[in-house]
Amino acid sequence: MAQPILCPQVGQDLTEAKVVALHVKLGDTVKKGDIVAEVESEKASFEVEAFASGTVIALPYNVGDTATVLEPLVVLGTPGEVVAGGAAPAVSSSPKSAEAKTQNTAATSQARRVSDGVLRSSPLARRIAAEAGLELAALEGTGPKGAVVLRDVEAAVASGGATKRVARGVAGKGGLTIKSLKNGTGHPVVFIHGFGSDLSSWRPFIALLSIGNPLIGIDLPGHGGSISETADGFDALCGEVAASLLAAGHKRVHLVGHSLGAAVSAALSYRDDIDVRSLTLLAPAGLSPKIDGDFIEGFLSASSEAALAQWMRRLVHAPASLPAAFVRASLSAREGTQLVAAQSRLVRSVFEGSTQLFSIAEALRHYEGPCRIVVGRRDQIIPSTHVDAVPGTVAVHRLESVGHLPQVESAELVARLVTETIRSAG
Repeated sequence: MAQPILCPQVGQDLTEAKVVALHVKLGDTVKKGDIVAEVESEKASFEVEAFASGTVIALPYNVGDTATVLEPLVVLGTPGEVVAGGAAPAVSSSPKSAEAKTQNTAATSQARRVSDGVLRSSPLARRIAAEAGLELAALEGTGPKGAVVLRDVEAAVASGGATKRVARGVAGKGGLTIKSLKNGTGHPVVFIHGFGSDLSSWRPFIALLSIGNPLIGIDLPGHGGSISETADGFDALCGEVAASLLAAGHKRVHLVGHSLGAAVSAALSYRDDIDVRSLTLLAPAGLSPKIDGDFIEGFLSASSEAALAQWMRRLVHAPASLPAAFVRASLSAREGTQLVAAQSRLVRSVFEGSTQLFSIAEALRHYEGPCRIVVGRRDQIIPSTHVDAVPGTVAVHRLESVGHLPQVESAELVARLVTETIRSAG
């Protein structure tokens, strides 16, 4: 079904905007979140973002045209689809001739018919409404063709008469430790470790990444710098991570997670308060109930390097691939702290024996961005067969001779897959 991308209102009382750039052409494939055009008025400019994915089937305006705000600027559909009322228009990106103007007028008319029934709103109105927790559909629009504009949202906030939207996800305090792993530009890539680890475990891996984004790590409750933070259950755990990212100013992010951290990453994509640009899930938990409860119990109860090493070797297919420093660092982190007690509390809230008490299946079914899962066929902690049930929209990589730590055992390959996933999000 055709989906219009509307020309934004770049000023509260403006009804027109000049098209200064088109970043797509007919037949291009557009992903949700892509910037498709730029428009401006005398006082402001705005990048137009796609709020859906599809193929460009109509371009009612050319660069230099004056577009009507809250009317279709780009129309998306499926390959070969035509806009309502006729064949797909062939609009040139060159300066208009009289003939091109005639084609464009027809295309605009067709695209507007496609947009019938669409809830019109300006980008600024959407943003302010989201920040205020307001449901746009509950507001009466006073803009062009009944569009909800800034003044409508401001009036609703002032009167308190609008219906609040229900946000998915539990709220948290936002006190988790977040550290920069590498500076960069663009949307940050957030690395979320698994049970029993911490954000520092990602440092050897990120050195292999060939991306320029900022790279940051976060410590889950009861881990690393967040040892004093608690979470009663999986939903609360996700709420703490979300609140901490938002408190640090990270609303739009790429997520890379391992094991329990991968499950948290997937769950964050289903929330209303975090905009997840891409997901890379390494040996994710939450795809099926089974987990190696003996490993968890043994890992927590080990008090010597020899005992801890025995359990940690279960994390990898080839014991020699587990760095001895990894074991020593894990043991050292316990000395003089309440780390084991803190992690035991978290374990009791998310696992019961050999059973995982949560699922990420629904989150994966609803996620529309680039998503990749990497598992080792020799995983002894979470069976790799769990990925057999993931949606077809998720890319799955099953690595031979790899256990529960693909980012350690096959670091270069996994780094390339992470890089590709992030770049595919645009």
